[in-house]
Amino acid sequence: MSEAEDGAVAFPPAQGGGEQPPPDKIRIVGISSHFEARPLFHHVNGLRLRVGDRVIVDAGEGEMGFGEVAESTRVMEARYHPHPLRTVIRRAGEEDLKRLAHNERLEDEAVDVCRKKISEMKLSMKLIDVKYTYSRRKATFFFSAEGRVDFRRLVKSLAGQLSIRVEMRQVGVRDGAKIIGGCDDCGRELCCTSFMKAFDPITVRMAKDQNLSLNPSRLSGVCGRLKCCLRFEHSHYAAVKKRLPACKKKVGGCNCTATVIRQDMLKEEVTLALEGGERMTVHADDLTRLPSGQYTLKRPVEGAS
Repeated sequence: MSEAEDGAVAFPPAQGGGEQPPPDKIRIVGISSHFEARPLFHHVNGLRLRVGDRVIVDAGEGEMGFGEVAESTRVMEARYHPHPLRTVIRRAGEEDLKRLAHNERLEDEAVDVCRKKISEMKLSMKLIDVKYTYSRRKATFFFSAEGRVDFRRLVKSLAGQLSIRVEMRQVGVRDGAKIIGGCDDCGRELCCTSFMKAFDPITVRMAKDQNLSLNPSRLSGVCGRLKCCLRFEHSHYAAVKKRLPACKKKVGGCNCTATVIRQDMLKEEVTLALEGGERMTVHADDLTRLPSGQYTLKRPVEGAS
């Protein structure tokens, strides 16, 4: 890397290129960074990249940035990306990683400074993280708050003490948890930190469809919102729910009154209580849903007790 007299960064050419796509197609790759909520497509620039590679990318405004390959390289028609894409400059080398480590030390110091100033100024905001650009000319301060915060005094004070251009970026609580990371009560790393690329809407209906207890402490993640994992298998539970009668519904075809007393969504079974006191477990494949919405047994089922 070299810097011109006016401070603009001159990007070196890529090395070790791969096959070039036809003129009407472009080769792109998804790069994740701390500054974006989801991976952004970049021009591969002739490099052979794999998921997990750490790279140096064009960050815009004459800046270079760190990133990690999050999505495999693909070839797409250029017409789908009419606007200029940013470019992967090179793989991160030893000197780049040393620079990253030094930046991380500066970020830790900036976090301490900012938290002290937030406390002194009594601002109703929570600092989440600080990230420096590759050139160390700008630092982005990520924070969460219930509403709007007037942080003009804070920005001026930070810029003066740290001698750097300051950007304040407010994020939601789910984005905050993604940045900080951690483990949930399942014992695994947070899904949003480990593999999720975007946040999809989560509703209480998803918990109801899975027959879960509507206990906020059990359904909420470390961010305080409904757990993202409620959505992962929701389509399966919703499909199974359509195949099974609801609890307290009557089921015909067993020569007596039968009432559903339990659903087992994982096994796709219901337990029926017969009028004589017996219990019967029936799989969804042994039930037929009539046009009226009533369920009936396809054939007599053994196993009543």
